[in-house]
Amino acid sequence: MAAPSPIVRPAVTPVRTSIATVCLAGTLPEKLDAAAAAGFAGIEVFEPDLVASSLRPREIAAAAADRGLIVDMYQPFRDLDSSDPMRFSRNLVRLQRKFDVMDDLDTDLLLVCSSPSPDAVADDALLVDQLGAAADLAAARGKRLAYEALAWGRHVHDYRLAARLVSTVDHPALGTCIDSFHILSRGLPPEPIADLDPDSIFFLQLADAPLMVMDVLQWSRHHRCLPGQGGFDLPRFMRAVDASGYAGPWSLEVFNDVFRHADPTRIARDARRSLRYLAETTRHELAVPDDEILSGGEVTAGDVVSIRIAAGPTKAPQVERMLSQIGFDLQGVDSATGLRLHRDADVAVVVDPSAGTVWTAPGSEVATIAQIALRTGDPAAWARRAESFDVPVAPVPVPGGDPDAAGDAVVRLDVTDVLSVDLRGPVSRSLWRDRFDLVPRDRHEPAALFDGVDHIGVGVSPADWETAMLLLRSVFGMRVEEGMDIPDAVGTLRSQALTVRTDTGGTLRIVASLLPDRMAGTGPVRRRGGLTHAAFACSDIFAAAAACRERGLRPVVIPDNYYDDLASRVDLPADVVERMRREHILYDADGTGGEFWHFVTPTIGDDLFFEVACRTGGYRGYGEVNSAVRVAAVLAADT
Repeated sequence: MAAPSPIVRPAVTPVRTSIATVCLAGTLPEKLDAAAAAGFAGIEVFEPDLVASSLRPREIAAAAADRGLIVDMYQPFRDLDSSDPMRFSRNLVRLQRKFDVMDDLDTDLLLVCSSPSPDAVADDALLVDQLGAAADLAAARGKRLAYEALAWGRHVHDYRLAARLVSTVDHPALGTCIDSFHILSRGLPPEPIADLDPDSIFFLQLADAPLMVMDVLQWSRHHRCLPGQGGFDLPRFMRAVDASGYAGPWSLEVFNDVFRHADPTRIARDARRSLRYLAETTRHELAVPDDEILSGGEVTAGDVVSIRIAAGPTKAPQVERMLSQIGFDLQGVDSATGLRLHRDADVAVVVDPSAGTVWTAPGSEVATIAQIALRTGDPAAWARRAESFDVPVAPVPVPGGDPDAAGDAVVRLDVTDVLSVDLRGPVSRSLWRDRFDLVPRDRHEPAALFDGVDHIGVGVSPADWETAMLLLRSVFGMRVEEGMDIPDAVGTLRSQALTVRTDTGGTLRIVASLLPDRMAGTGPVRRRGGLTHAAFACSDIFAAAAACRERGLRPVVIPDNYYDDLASRVDLPADVVERMRREHILYDADGTGGEFWHFVTPTIGDDLFFEVACRTGGYRGYGEVNSAVRVAAVLAADT
């Protein structure tokens, strides 16, 4: 029998990755260490980093080479053009001096920004002449200039105009720098990038950003983020870059206030992960070492099957009492750890009475959701996918299970320093419950009051926010919904919902809210009125409210003014509104037939509460319009 034919794989040009030193905190050597450790191939040296460094340019080049890094570009050179001939002449002298620095840095590429200055050249013909003169100087020194249209440039703020100017100059030492922020922040269509000569695109800079309405310069200087952390349509942008034939590095240039104070090693790892995410979403191959895997492949998870609440010894009884009132019966206790299992049919909530990370200050505890467990057919595939994105995975053995059985495995991914997600295999469905060896004498199979978990609300600190957004989008494939700023009685809350379809046809929903920065090393900040919560889904909100009332629940009392206003703005029967008033049920509708009915428990401490929700008609929100009313009602109950 003939030998099988070898597998022929399509030729792939690996994508080189680079990062600007401005993205990272620390000294220049610390930035180089972080970039190299994360696996970047190159760096952009940001001029202020060089000026502030004790290393001479030649030493910087050597330090980069020692770490396996190439200096891809020196940047930025500002305000080259000028309507004042004398000033332009001085600018050319300044340009020559930068070439001296570049000689020592061992790089041939300089980023030249369009000018925002009052004396910037407005006449295209004069600007072509000045760019041409600069290109002649660059060529004589063996250098190249990448001309970039700043989003706030006085006359050149559109990449299409910058490209036309470069094309008119028609000089081999002059090209363009295509920057996603400068293009997408102005709402410019990226598709014309596809028509550019690839040889004229000298460099590609990438950044994402939250969608904001503000001065573009302030937006750029303080709020850029990594791909997958913001709201720009970077896959669309990259499709246009691909179509142009550009084959140079993908480089990150991110100005971000949080990054400037964060661990550079962690940010560099996030940065590299963001490019892997972008490579996957645009179906690229990213240049990685031979022993790495770009992607673990398509993997799916099921619905939420359990939630662990880190309550602490003081708050645990309050959490358990509240769970009992909304339908969760105590089903078992782990004698070794004290973990207590509460269930409603197939939904489990585990209360952890140990302190753990819930302390915010000596003598003060905050009950918070610490773990979410999802069902998956192949935990090992999740582990491989997470590892391909350089996300640490902690294997968690299931008591009583065969450690060699893949279906038995549990893998744990840390989303923040407080919250983790477990992926449980199908075989572990019963095994993980076996750890609860002490059972109540009157234990019975709990009734199914709820259909499952509607959504999980979590608080995220500023230090964890960008990392969490990227992890949830890259590893879990979650889609970012429209973010919201929600004002209430204790401030304005930035909230971001993320969703993904599960293998059961349901939807996994996580609502992340940005917390005030926590006290250093003392755990999550408490927020009066509550923030962290689990919302349980039901099919009949009135039946659920009655059942919870019979079990002793006294929901948060919603003021009559809310229902008077509701009756005036929505088309609900009067008797329904009155019934809602009696049961303290809140309501929202989306205008397309979708409706959301919900009621909430009082908060436990200042942060944790539970919610019962019923969504119909394809409603996609979370009743955000009612948040201010809920918080005000909670605060009124506390006074």
